Amino acid sequence: MNNISRLQHRLNPLFILLLLLFTVSYHSSLATENASQIGLLWQINKAGLKPSYVFGTIHSEDPRVTQLPSQVQRRFEQADSVTIEMNFSFSNLMKSIFGIYLKPGQTLDKFISKPDYEELVKRLEQHGVPEEVTKRLKPLATLMILSMPKSNSGQFLDLLLYQRAQDLDKPVYGLETVEEQLAIFDALPIPEQVVLLKGSLEYLDDMPKMLEELHELYLQRDLTALLQLNDEYTAKGTAEEKKLTEKFMQRLVDDRNVRMVERMQVRLQEGNAFIAVGALHLPGGKGILKLLEARGYRVLALY
Repeated sequence: MNNISRLQHRLNPLFILLLLLFTVSYHSSLATENASQIGLLWQINKAGLKPSYVFGTIHSEDPRVTQLPSQVQRRFEQADSVTIEMNFSFSNLMKSIFGIYLKPGQTLDKFISKPDYEELVKRLEQHGVPEEVTKRLKPLATLMILSMPKSNSGQFLDLLLYQRAQDLDKPVYGLETVEEQLAIFDALPIPEQVVLLKGSLEYLDDMPKMLEELHELYLQRDLTALLQLNDEYTAKGTAEEKKLTEKFMQRLVDDRNVRMVERMQVRLQEGNAFIAVGALHLPGGKGILKLLEARGYRVLALY
């Protein structure tokens, strides 16, 4: 077993959090548009350039997701390069592990009530996380683990794409650094993370149902319906929680869309690039597809 394989199970929750927050907490302008946006694989065209392809992923190990459709598989295998949100090198994965822990001297039980802490310990033990680890986790890291079903393989879609690209000897690029991704989560001070954690505890039992709905809509490739599901779950929570969520999501989605579109330009200019990003980065007035159109590209749904 190689170094990356040994880390997969431990790191899976960090990237799963992106899936949850995209679909539970983000308000997108696409939800107010009349026309639905259907598609996960988009051809990106511009005069004088070979077409490239943008694929919307879901950070999931569900076999219905990780088995790529033939249309996607073909474009992936024929691509000259593969780009994902973050390069899953061993050093990057190690940085990601350390990024989910509180600073030395800080422990989670100091930030939340004893009953809430005891409930978290009990639930996390069901996910295979011992108390000595739970005590060191940042509140958002705690929430992301609790929000997911138990991991079976750790082989979530984005990681599989990275591994398959390596197997095919394709150059693999990342749109962001580990430090940039971790900084997004640290943008919320610990007390604000605690607010979001406490507000989510009562909804944890709803997560399996929500995740199944999410996967079904993803498999239908209906980005508009995904956002409508998002709005349904966003309606929950206090005014303070919604304010903090909006602040967080501005950094997590909108700001990153701009950065990722800027950084994918080199690959688009080279042509025949396969670029994979979380599906909820694609739609809406501030989504990647609209940002590409604003730069003079034509986007066409292939699948």
